[in-house]
Amino acid sequence: MRGSIRNFRLALETLVVVAIIVGLRALIFALGFEGLSPTALVSSIIGGGIFVMGLVIAGTLSDYKDAERAPTDLAAGLYAILRETESMNRVWGKPDMHRLRARLVEVVDGLRRDIDAGNTRDCQAAIEDLSDSFIELEESDVPANYVVRLRQEQAGLRKAALRIYHIQREEFLPSAYAMIVSFVILILLLLLFTTIEGPAETLVTVGFLTFFFVYLLRLLNVINKPFKVGRERNDDDVSLFLLYEFAVHARLADADLTSEQIVEIAEHLERIEDTEEVAADEAEGAGRPSEDETALAHLDEVVDAAVASAQAEESDGESKR
Repeated sequence: MRGSIRNFRLALETLVVVAIIVGLRALIFALGFEGLSPTALVSSIIGGGIFVMGLVIAGTLSDYKDAERAPTDLAAGLYAILRETESMNRVWGKPDMHRLRARLVEVVDGLRRDIDAGNTRDCQAAIEDLSDSFIELEESDVPANYVVRLRQEQAGLRKAALRIYHIQREEFLPSAYAMIVSFVILILLLLLFTTIEGPAETLVTVGFLTFFFVYLLRLLNVINKPFKVGRERNDDDVSLFLLYEFAVHARLADADLTSEQIVEIAEHLERIEDTEEVAADEAEGAGRPSEDETALAHLDEVVDAAVASAQAEESDGESKR
């Protein structure tokens, strides 16, 4: 239920603007000003605004699709490094898998912090820290071509992380966005002083068109920033689920979990991440002030909380049987 309400948050916030515009139009009626009569020119202006907004949104969707591929590429590279090094460890006893798994999980955790902060590069630093494990392999009996493959995967991780940074930072044609905002403002002003048939028809039309234009404008903002974590995230944002699944797999490598259990724990992790239950509980227990209560918790702590939540749910299911 909470997730459904959050998905409609954009619409509910837009309705506030609609109520204000419709209220202003009703006030203009109450003051005795009927407004302008609708003409073909007015219809053309509104139609042109819809066309331009649709064009810009269509252009941003390509960036959104590119953003959806970035976490998949990142997860694929992390899995490749983990699997390759596990095989090397079984044969040559190198590298130290405990340290390497911690470094791989830190890549995911660093990305979470970067998305939350907006101006940090912890994920990039964590990717570079993987070189310490690769140097450990270079100094052992592991064939050089095996290490080269790992270096190539590391380069792929850099590429995926930099793509995420670029998409989060850059806006699609800022001048076009400014033009869209200007169009919307001018169209709303035009609607305020245009009368369509009678007062009732006018208010309904103004409310509908205001909702349409303002919602599209706010949707454009969502597409421009496709990555979010914590309470700000909703279903419109690109999911990091595969990265969370990898973090669970690497963190609990010694637990001998099935793939179904890993997916279940990852789902609990994503739900906990969205509600920030771990951060809030820790802040309350530590007695920190309210502004720290929404601080992003460490990924290891969130994984532990997800495991506990999954185990509690499983126990409840068994008791009901």
